[in-house]
Amino acid sequence: MKSILTILFVLSFSVNAISGDKCPELPVINNLTKLNSILSSGISNDKKVPKPKDFSFTVNPYLWTIAAGGTIGIPTSPSGYPKSYEFNKSFSDAVKNLKMAFMIGGKFKYKKVSLYYDMAYINLQKLDITIPEGKGILSANTSSKEFITDLSLAYSFPMSNKNITLDAYAGTRIWSTENEISLLINDNTQNVKSSSKSWVDPIVGINAKFLLSQNWFAYVRSDFGGFGANSEYTFMILGGFGYKFAPNWNTSLGVKDLSVDYNKDGYLFNLNQYGLILSIGYVY
Repeated sequence: MKSILTILFVLSFSVNAISGDKCPELPVINNLTKLNSILSSGISNDKKVPKPKDFSFTVNPYLWTIAAGGTIGIPTSPSGYPKSYEFNKSFSDAVKNLKMAFMIGGKFKYKKVSLYYDMAYINLQKLDITIPEGKGILSANTSSKEFITDLSLAYSFPMSNKNITLDAYAGTRIWSTENEISLLINDNTQNVKSSSKSWVDPIVGINAKFLLSQNWFAYVRSDFGGFGANSEYTFMILGGFGYKFAPNWNTSLGVKDLSVDYNKDGYLFNLNQYGLILSIGYVY
């Protein structure tokens, strides 16, 4: 009998030792509130939602492949000759005669209010123009310099869909232009006349951005202005698609069309400029 008890004791000790190695004892939580607190803290540590920044800004240098057409005229044109001339140039023509161009846009944003800016300098040289008949002109060309600055205040509307951002803006489009017309007369006399003009047009518009995925987005922006205050009208529309390739960097491809109709004191600047835009953007 004593031997049997000894064997049972040894077996019991062995089982406990084995089970202790393979199945370590789990802590017992008797309080459900404590358990819920532990689980909640684990979830919040894994998925922390970043708080939106009050202040941010974007910088977008861009290339605008301009094609241009319209009518320009200057009050100092030679007496007896037309005061305005028409031209229509494709992108390849404009590139061939492009002396310099610089474009940059972006915005500064604080909470729901933003300041939009867009600046473009374009210098097109020696663009052949349509020669009026019966004026004794052998050839004619024009040069045009433009410095265009858009400054606008915008407000972001609250949207139920967080993937859509919609801004309404109002501001000014500031034009600084210089036209030069060179005429070769049939007596081989060259007559060069130039004139410059600056003015400010009020503009109103909307800007929308759509997040298509974590990295892809689309955008569209359009405004209208002038209203006869200086230009009869000015109109702009641009839109395209972009890709975010780094946390603060993106690139986009789109189309931009900008037109204006200004005619005061003999200075005529009726121009439509359009083409593809390629940009690189930094977002802070």
